[in-house]
Amino acid sequence: MITLKTKFPNPALAAFAWLLLAAPAGAGGPGSVGMQVLKTDMSPRAAAMGGAFVAVADDVYSLNYNPAGLGQLYVPEASAMHLSGFDDSSLQYAAFGTPLPFIGLAGLAKPGAGLSVMMASAGTFDYKYIMPDGSILAKSYDAQKDLAVSFGYGEKVYSDEVNIEGYNAKIEQYLGLNMKYIRSVLLEDDQPPSTFAFDAGWLVTEPRLGLSAGASVANFGGGLKYGSEITRLPTILRLGLAYQRPTIMDQSLLLATEADFYTSEDLKSLRFGLEYHFEKIFNFRLGYRGAEDNKGVTTGIGVHYEDMALDFSMGLGNEVFNASQVAFSYKFSGITVKESRRKTNYRDPEPEGERPSKARQPAKQERRPSRPAQEKKKDTDFFWIY
Repeated sequence: MITLKTKFPNPALAAFAWLLLAAPAGAGGPGSVGMQVLKTDMSPRAAAMGGAFVAVADDVYSLNYNPAGLGQLYVPEASAMHLSGFDDSSLQYAAFGTPLPFIGLAGLAKPGAGLSVMMASAGTFDYKYIMPDGSILAKSYDAQKDLAVSFGYGEKVYSDEVNIEGYNAKIEQYLGLNMKYIRSVLLEDDQPPSTFAFDAGWLVTEPRLGLSAGASVANFGGGLKYGSEITRLPTILRLGLAYQRPTIMDQSLLLATEADFYTSEDLKSLRFGLEYHFEKIFNFRLGYRGAEDNKGVTTGIGVHYEDMALDFSMGLGNEVFNASQVAFSYKFSGITVKESRRKTNYRDPEPEGERPSKARQPAKQERRPSRPAQEKKKDTDFFWIY
C-alpha cells in the first residue's frame, strides 16, 4: 500500500503526457530528414556515457539533452566543445548557463537559464568543369554549414515528501523549455533556409536515494525549405533513468540508461552509460549504444581542478560514425547569484484620517535655558532687606 502525502502537480503530469504524444505522424525512413547534425552528442561527458544523459542533466549541457536540468544549476557555468568528425567535417559548440536572481513561477527556487551556439561544417565540395577549349575549371565550395542557437529556461516546479511503505521519499520535479533558431547553408547558397524549433523536458529526482528519471522532446517544430522542397527536422523523444551513489571516500558511481526514438525517421536507439568519479579530480566513463547504425562502445575521461574541467570522449564503433570530442568547462563558483528583492516601504499603521500632520506633530523639545544670574542676585537682596 502506498500513501501519498500530497498529489503531484497537474502541470508536470500534463507536460510529460504532451512529451509522449508529441511525435509527428507519417515518419519517414533513415536519413529522410534534414539537419542530421542535431542528432549529434554535444557533450563529451554524455558521449562517453553512450549518450545516456536525459535523466542526469546536471550541467550546462542540459540545454541539448533536457532543458529541465537548467533548474539544477547553482552557479554560472560556461563550456566550449570541439568535435572532429569523418574526413574534414567538424563541429563547434559553446554554452553558458546560470541561475537567475529571482524565484521562479512555481515559487520554490531560483530558475536557471542558458544560451548555446552550435556551428557545424560538413567539409568542402570540389567542383570541376571542362571548358570548351579543353581546360579544366576547378572551384571549391563549403558543402554544408549549419547553425543552431538555443535559449533555454528551467525551474523546480514541485518539492515535497511522499510516504512509500513507511519511507518518506523526497520528490523534486523540474520542467524546462528551449527555443531554437536553425539555419542550414548548402553550397554557399545566397538564401539559406531557416526555421524555429522547440525542446521541452521533464526531470524528477529523489536526492536521498540518488535516483532520477527524465523525458524530453527535441527539435519539435517546422522544417527547412530547400528550393521547393520542405525537409523536416530530426525530432527526438528521450526517456531515461539514472542512479548515483557515493562509494568510498570522495568517490561516487553514476549509472544511466536511455531510450531514444527518432520519430521523424522511424528509428530508435538504446543507450547505457557509466561514470566513476574518483577523488574529486578524475572521471572515468564508459558507454554503449545499441539498436542503431552507430552502435558500439564509447569511452572517455574527465579531469577536474577546482572550477575547471577538461573532458574527452571517443567512439569505438565503425570508422564512419566514430568521432572524438574535447571540451573545456568553467564554473564561476566565486559569483553568487543573489535573489533580488523589492525594497519594502514601511507605512504608519494608523488610518490616513487619524494620522497627525507635520503641523500637528509636537516640535522637538528645546533645551531649557538656565535661570539668569541677576535673578538670583535679586532674590538675595530681597532677603537682605527682610
